[in-house]
Amino acid sequence: MEQRAGIKNFEPFRYINTINALSGGDITKWDAILNLPYDRVLTKLLLNKTEAAYQKRYAELQQGS
Repeated sequence: MEQRAGIKNFEPFRYINTINALSGGDITKWDAILNLPYDRVLTKLLLNKTEAAYQKRYAELQQGS
């Protein structure tokens, strides 16, 4: 579904996609995020991924009950 929606259109922006997501779309926060320690950013990205997987699974379980 992502392919059909045009996810490839974001490829030219590379890492800026991640910076933009972490800033909540607020360009004034980009520099602050870029200045964070690398391990802190990776931890936050892992947390976001884990939370998204949980939310998806939880929603699936709710639909099944």
